[in-house]
Amino acid sequence: MREDLVRAEILATLAPEPLNRSQVAARLGLGVATVSEHTRRLIELGYLRELAPQVAGPGRPRVPLEVVPDAAYTLGLRVHHTHLVGVLMRTNGSEVSRFTLPFDPHTDPVGQLTKACLEVLADPGTGDRVRGIGLAVPGVIDPAKGVVRMSPHLGWSDLPLRPLLADRLPVPVLIDNDTRASTTAELLFGTGRDHDDFLVLAVGGGVGMGIVLGRRLHRGPDGVAGEFGHVPVDPSGPPCVCGRRGCLETYAADYALAERAHERGLTPAVVPVADLHRLASADAPGIRTLMAEAGATLGRAAAGVVNVLAVRALTVIGESHVLWPYFEPGFRPAVEGGVLSGLEITVRQWDDSAHARGAASLVLATTLASR
Repeated sequence: MREDLVRAEILATLAPEPLNRSQVAARLGLGVATVSEHTRRLIELGYLRELAPQVAGPGRPRVPLEVVPDAAYTLGLRVHHTHLVGVLMRTNGSEVSRFTLPFDPHTDPVGQLTKACLEVLADPGTGDRVRGIGLAVPGVIDPAKGVVRMSPHLGWSDLPLRPLLADRLPVPVLIDNDTRASTTAELLFGTGRDHDDFLVLAVGGGVGMGIVLGRRLHRGPDGVAGEFGHVPVDPSGPPCVCGRRGCLETYAADYALAERAHERGLTPAVVPVADLHRLASADAPGIRTLMAEAGATLGRAAAGVVNVLAVRALTVIGESHVLWPYFEPGFRPAVEGGVLSGLEITVRQWDDSAHARGAASLVLATTLASR
């Protein structure tokens, strides 16, 4: 485990309540000496502080540690094809503030992103405590080089986004796929509290998967891991934005559901996800069946990944969470009938700032605690 990630995990472990070094070590499966060395550095940085010693029986008093939440901030941006969502986050994972701005990915996107970040950095009350900026971007992202390899939703291809932003901004900049960014937040503040190995299934404008193994986020060569939406389902299926046919995304993403509902004559036109939700809630003919079919397709594919990686937990996120009650009747039986052992399934309530919080967590995990 990288040193910066260890420090981020220590901060996340202490976020809910003060603990002594032995308790932190036990929760993270680390040696007390290792935890002591990292907490010493975090205290020097001002991110942790010691509380009054606690005496309980013989031996040396135990010294609780607590996070200093406003010692530093991280800024996360969720990049959407119509808008930006920003979240300024404390070291304990709580929000300082959030904002939404219009965004046009086709008109000087680097200039728009730079302007949004500089406005936050210029805030006299908080700007000087921002230690890094993270961007959650849909598509195939190479986080090591900071390049957007392919983002059909944004219309970007081979865009060196991080180097361009780094030249204009005074703090470190990181970018990653939006699902992996949110998976980092789950590792630090969500599912990772109870599981060292888990999956995050994101369903919305696309279909993605975050993979955590041994408390490490798996990115794969050039950052291409997790493109779950492009698992082939049917070579003669619908065309996909990637140029192939019959990818999982063409059966389960919200745009694909809307297209299929129209093709089946269930809607007079291709409608937004809010209308699909309204129709499903009203039990309009055929809509719930369509969604259960999509859920079953998702479930069969997810069961295969669960079996290969031997994980025991899967967390569902994404804009389509409002449709999940109608996916689940197909999804859960397909998963339970396909996995070799039990699987804990959690569905997160979703809002438009979730990927932005993930991007801020990405900075916490890879930049902030190593300063």
